[in-house]
Amino acid sequence: MKHIKPYKIFENNSPNFPTTREGVIEVCEKYAIKNYTINDDLSIDVDSYVYLDNKGLKYLPLKFNYVSGGFDCSNNKLKSLEGGPQTLGSGFDCSNNKLKSLKGGPQIVGGGFINCSNNKLTDLEYFPEVSGYINTKFNLINLLVYTFIKDVNSFLIEDFIDYEIVRNGDTVMLDRLQTFIRDNDLEMPDLDEIKKHYKIIE
Repeated sequence: MKHIKPYKIFENNSPNFPTTREGVIEVCEKYAIKNYTINDDLSIDVDSYVYLDNKGLKYLPLKFNYVSGGFDCSNNKLKSLEGGPQTLGSGFDCSNNKLKSLKGGPQIVGGGFINCSNNKLTDLEYFPEVSGYINTKFNLINLLVYTFIKDVNSFLIEDFIDYEIVRNGDTVMLDRLQTFIRDNDLEMPDLDEIKKHYKIIE
């Protein structure tokens, strides 16, 4: 007698956004999202704050466009910010997740703060335009940026990205890092510590 192998249900490795307006409304009710407008592409604008913290989420449940207040998706299991709001009026908290990238997150944070601590970020690519407090602690990228990120200087963040110091998320171009540090009159980070986590190309 042949043994039939049980069918394995594979974990969904991408967001499962609603495909109808009714589906969007249902998700908004589930997560107590109020004062929203559904756009033609089924993304939503929210004239309020959005709290999705501590929900056990691996992916965001909706596509957000604009949120007038803050957006909190901290303390989940997020692997991606796909569907995240593109513009925020206030703070953004995605701390304590499993994010390797900020891709899909906001492009503009109007004020307040950005907290992306306790993730797996290795570069600042897709970092939003921001004016306020920034927390990148307990990410590998903090080994490279802790000497200036505390100053909340958006120009320096853009500069750091433009210098292409980090390649492929795991390699640091030492000459570019040294040039960036020298050009901006900054303190050199601890190379010995960086070498424990990144490949260094001199």
